[in-house]
Amino acid sequence: MDIQTGAQTCYQIGYHIVWGVKYHKHLLNEEMKKFLVNLIKDVCESYDYHFYCLGIASNHIHFFAGAAPKIAPAKIAQVVKSITARELFKNFPQLKKQLWGGEMWKNGYYVGTIGEGQTEAIILKYINKQTDESKKGRNNPKQYIKQLKLFY
Repeated sequence: MDIQTGAQTCYQIGYHIVWGVKYHKHLLNEEMKKFLVNLIKDVCESYDYHFYCLGIASNHIHFFAGAAPKIAPAKIAQVVKSITARELFKNFPQLKKQLWGGEMWKNGYYVGTIGEGQTEAIILKYINKQTDESKKGRNNPKQYIKQLKLFY
């Protein structure tokens, strides 16, 4: 992932989003998979998401994309799932016979964040180091507590 820039931000955020076909049915054939690849790339371009990778099985999708920090991963999942469901039903009407409830995807999804070189251990070590520095008097933690109390 490259570092992206916005009006006043620089960021490097990736999301691994996984969602499944309703009732865990194995319905996605090769033609549908090709259709989904092109469609999801188009959705990413239209919504200014950064498309990185896509893996499609017969009953679920792994999607790796990024977006500006102001865009929640839940919004990305909502947009991609709703548009792909609508377009799949429109282009492959036989799906409606298999999915009697009229929904293509399961309600839930998995999302994990990815940042280049950033792991949980590295972040925890960095934050703990910052805390250690504040104990040495370089930063005054009481100053931050006073600032927080202004919002109560």
